Amino acid sequence: MKDYNFCFAVMGFGTKPSYATGTVRMLDLNQTYTKLIKPVFDELGIKCQRACDMNVSGSIDKVMIKAIKESDIVICDITCLNANALWELGVRHALNKRDTILISDIAHLSPTPPFDVSHHVIYGYKHSPDGITDEEAERFKPILKNVILNLENNLLKTDSPVFDVLDPDKSSLFGDNETTEPLEPFSSLMNRAEAAKKKKDWPLAMELFTKAKEYIEKKLAPKTDLPFVECRRALCTYKSASNDIFILAKGMAILETLNPKDTTDAEILGLSGAINKRIFEINGDLKYLEESIWFYDRGFSLVQDYYNGINAAFMLYKKAFMLKTKNDEDWEDAKTDADSMRNKVLKAALALETAPSFKERGDAVWVLYTIAEGYNYKGKADLMAEYEAKAAEVAKNTNDQFATSSYEEQKAKIALLKEVIE
Repeated sequence: MKDYNFCFAVMGFGTKPSYATGTVRMLDLNQTYTKLIKPVFDELGIKCQRACDMNVSGSIDKVMIKAIKESDIVICDITCLNANALWELGVRHALNKRDTILISDIAHLSPTPPFDVSHHVIYGYKHSPDGITDEEAERFKPILKNVILNLENNLLKTDSPVFDVLDPDKSSLFGDNETTEPLEPFSSLMNRAEAAKKKKDWPLAMELFTKAKEYIEKKLAPKTDLPFVECRRALCTYKSASNDIFILAKGMAILETLNPKDTTDAEILGLSGAINKRIFEINGDLKYLEESIWFYDRGFSLVQDYYNGINAAFMLYKKAFMLKTKNDEDWEDAKTDADSMRNKVLKAALALETAPSFKERGDAVWVLYTIAEGYNYKGKADLMAEYEAKAAEVAKNTNDQFATSSYEEQKAKIALLKEVIE
């Protein structure tokens, strides 16, 4: 099956009236989601949410439309001919050409559903005023699962009537027999992807890393490279729109396939910490602060990874900052924890720099910026400047704009923290 990370469920929620049979039936549409839809996507390892399940403050419209556009799959339930669901289906057809699944209570399909959707395949299930029976759930779930598993095998390139008009598919239904171009070597593909990442060209980098994943799935590259490629895909996803909760959730959904809570992989732990950190910076929810600290601390404790360690220190300083602004006496304990982590990381990073092979390390620029950040926390401006200059030189020689811009963004945040906790 193709890799799908997210499904958005377009449907009514709660109890809604249905007039399809000529008498009023009150149908609990939450049962459609909890008994028929969510269990199937959970089984397939695909995150699935409705608009009402999303953690959003303020207007839901923008997030909902982005979810409709960007979700790998949209499942739309037209039961009760819900006006909002039908409107959102139209939005999906206008913004995305494929992988839209329609379902409905069978009563709304007889004799025919509304004309504009009647020519689409709509999968029917039985919903009664008493709810959806266990027997009906067991009948329908395998049908829905099979539809999802076969989405990528659809002979038609689009299931959107809008795209059928705007961008008609003129290719042969069964493909062509033209000779394909020689396959690009996996190493070359990865080099191009890394180059795009360094230039912060996130769409191109994401496209190339996704193609790299396809190589692995087709056994054209080692399966052992999959965790690294998935980490890169998660990074490019969340960096592409780091102020967008939905995009951050998509990045985390990629990482969840790698079991971040159980892994010992420092890269997976570091990215999990980073995404939780960014969500916390957007919504201020302390649970994301604590999650971020947990991931970063685990990444440093397990393998002495300097990246995880320096970010654990930052988040502990952030915690101290928040506690102090609330006049909470525990802020000093948080700062003590942060100082301790900072000293451990600085010691580890300095040891890496003194190694004979340090200049050959692919992450040398990050080690140097970590040392500079450690001295920043300690208030040693001269040593901080020295290591900033060293790191900037390495970044220039390797054309790594990403490392330098990331460091400068972090430095600005640290300056705000130090105004309060020093």
